[in-house]
Formats: sequence, C-alpha cells, structure tokens
Amino acid sequence: MPLYDYHCEANGRTVEVVHGMSTRLTTWGELCEQARIELGDTPADAPVRRLVGGGSAVNAPVTPSKQAKRWGEESKSLKHGPMAAPPRKSSW
Repeated sequence: MPLYDYHCEANGRTVEVVHGMSTRLTTWGELCEQARIELGDTPADAPVRRLVGGGSAVNAPVTPSKQAKRWGEESKSLKHGPMAAPPRKSSW
C-alpha cells in the first residue's frame, strides 16, 4: 500500500499514513483515525489535503506490518498463516 502525506491548515501538522489508493481522507478526524493519533484541540471536521509526492510503504521505515506489531495485532504476513503457493524446491 502507498504512503501518503496529509496537511491540516487548522493546526499546521503534516501526518504520514498508509492506506489503499481508493481511500480518500478529507477531514482531520478521518486522518487521526487512520493514523491512530489523538485529535488534540483541532476539530474533527477540519479539512485536510493530500500532499503530492507520497512515498512507497515498501521503502518506509515503518511498514503496515511493523505498525500492526507495535499496536499488538497479529502479523498478516504469509509466513504466519496459510501459504499462497507451495514452497520452492532447489529444482524447479
């Protein structure tokens, strides 16, 4: 999933979040929920805008699986669940 930067004019903060390409965050409340941060003194309906030039979550220091582990959720990695394909052998 891609990494996006959002900016809120009401509080001057820029927040990075990872979400699917079809997801659109338009308010500070939605952004805080997605990023799992506190609203603070900013109203939940304060508008946010997505900044151009978000990065790739693959190269990010905090990937979705690292966030999940930090929040105490189980990893959704294939090595911890059913395999999508049989393991490769030395001869294909």
